[in-house]
Amino acid sequence: MKRIYYTSLFFLMFLASCSPPSQVAVSESSVTLEDCALTSPSGGQVDARCGTLTVPEDRANPDGRKIELNIAVIPAIKRNPEPDPLFLLAGGPGQSAVETFPAMISLMFQIHEERDIVLVDQRGTGKSNPLRCLSLEDDELTEEEVLEKLKSCPETLDADLRFYNTEIAMTDLDEVRAALGYETINLYGASYGTRAALTYLRMFPERVRTVTLDAVVDPGFVMFMDAAEDGQAALDSFLARCEADEACKAEFPKLRSEFNGLLARLEETPAEITLPHPLTYEPLDLTVTRDMVTNLVFNTLYVPDFVATLPLSIHSAYADENYVPLISQAYLVNSGLYDGMLYAVTCTEDAPLISADEAAQSAEKTVFIDRTVDFSAICSEWQKGEVSAEFREPVVSDVPVLMLSGDADPITPPRHAEKVAESLTNELHLIFSGMGHGNIASACGSSLLSDFIESASIEGLDTSCVEAVQPPPFFVDFSGPRP
Repeated sequence: MKRIYYTSLFFLMFLASCSPPSQVAVSESSVTLEDCALTSPSGGQVDARCGTLTVPEDRANPDGRKIELNIAVIPAIKRNPEPDPLFLLAGGPGQSAVETFPAMISLMFQIHEERDIVLVDQRGTGKSNPLRCLSLEDDELTEEEVLEKLKSCPETLDADLRFYNTEIAMTDLDEVRAALGYETINLYGASYGTRAALTYLRMFPERVRTVTLDAVVDPGFVMFMDAAEDGQAALDSFLARCEADEACKAEFPKLRSEFNGLLARLEETPAEITLPHPLTYEPLDLTVTRDMVTNLVFNTLYVPDFVATLPLSIHSAYADENYVPLISQAYLVNSGLYDGMLYAVTCTEDAPLISADEAAQSAEKTVFIDRTVDFSAICSEWQKGEVSAEFREPVVSDVPVLMLSGDADPITPPRHAEKVAESLTNELHLIFSGMGHGNIASACGSSLLSDFIESASIEGLDTSCVEAVQPPPFFVDFSGPRP
């Protein structure tokens, strides 16, 4: 269970017809695609064409060790599809695109009619030389044991970790594009995937038709530096919304004091509990601490559907010492993350830029802990790669860019998109009131994405639905919201 603390960073919510040629040779790269079926955690299935592309692990040494990139193409329904597909870039870092996005394909029906949808497992995730440190069996380790396991993890990984970063991954992505025979592409990136999409746009601008960024990471974003302060803002927004909501206030009139009382009680005496493991249903022994609960709440704030149950979860933990709702939600938020890839990327790209003093001062104003302390300790034991001098520079472009933000997002609030917009000349930033991390899963978000990709223009885009989007109503009991 303690692994939730170390791996919860970014979250993404998460027909065969004419298809690319079975084998296309571009330069020296080729990929063979075969019929396959992609499944989602909900049990849905999507027909696709799957294959692998072999690339050098160290691109400066093409004759050295090779790794395979896992690729899935979901062919357009129409016989004569548009030539520019949609590439979906997953979050994390550490989510597998092939594992994450099949559940969302139904939301992209209009796009899928006209265009291929392409999923590539970024190196270190899915079936692209996956890098994992922790497993379900580690859930009962103490925080100290988890920290030591993460620090020693590089010794267990079959990879040269210097070569698992965003710029190298985007070079991989462009090689996949070429091997599949596409001249230009549309990009959708969620959370960390927005860093990846912006990096691709900077490196290969001539190949990009449109970019959609959902829960935006700007080039100056440094992992964990502002997490406590941004999390506190999201928590305050949530509490204020409950207090302003008639049903929530009536059912949980002392929610703020109950939350503070819960933290104080656990600070003094942690709770020893046993519960069914949320994924395996095996008995799980846990020590519930103040820091664990604040982290569980932070995770829950990502997802409006989970925030709807948060007043009830907090009240249950305070009044009945029932921690199951909070813990179960945290597992759902964190499922499927390849944490080895997460640290390979962030220890190279983020850890060197952390200011310990600034992070500590920021966290002091909040109920949340300073996550940079353990993050830096882990990264001190990991190999570091190199990034270009341009990696942290603003991305300058006139390519059409659509950006989506939730104003209650605890990790990538709207100011990050506003920062990205400063160097773009053809962008539109939409903010969803009361919503969290990732907004493509709503009917409004998916419709905007479809219309934007069809027109390749922000001009004339009907954004009126944004104001109508509201977070789900709060649960008043375990049956659900008040009718």
